Amino acid sequence: DQFQRIINEKYKADILFLINVANLRENQLNSDAMKAWNEAVRNANADTSRVIEELNISSFASPDGPYAFNTQLAEKREKNTKGYLEKTLAKENITEFGELTAQFTPEDWEGFQKLVEASNIQDKDLILSVLKMYKDPEVRDREIRNMSNVFDELAKTILPQLRYSRLTASINVIGKSDAEINQYFNTNPSALNVDELLYAATL
Repeated sequence: DQFQRIINEKYKADILFLINVANLRENQLNSDAMKAWNEAVRNANADTSRVIEELNISSFASPDGPYAFNTQLAEKREKNTKGYLEKTLAKENITEFGELTAQFTPEDWEGFQKLVEASNIQDKDLILSVLKMYKDPEVRDREIRNMSNVFDELAKTILPQLRYSRLTASINVIGKSDAEINQYFNTNPSALNVDELLYAATL
């Protein structure tokens, strides 16, 4: 059987920021992704068979501009997002959520590389070679800015996607206990799925 009593589900939503800004915008807080995320957390809180194991915030700045400035910017985005989430949880009377963790990354070079690799941007290979050649973020930024035509395209299509806070909800779905499975098997076996029936045979 493939029976699992506890199945973990992850729900994610991104809040995008404008360049060099850390304040949360209404259109981002009311996006379809955020509405679905909030609904998943609310439903888990109201469902006894679901347990909110952890809520996490990861905040980022795009990898353009001075590193020190981006560090402060990403930290402010994390602080503002955490404050928003804490207020939302209090408003919804959601108090059982395991742990609320938060961290920030000054410059999302990993995300930058993934987006460039998946794009059709001009001189894509040249950009990727710069990332491989230089590890210092300031040098990377300078070298990419020197490719003026390419940088304009990056500023329009790639960099705006890297100014964000990502909210993740880790929710455990708790399956039937041994006693419940035995009871259903004896009284209403059609209420059990195939794996629960097979697992019942081992009890």
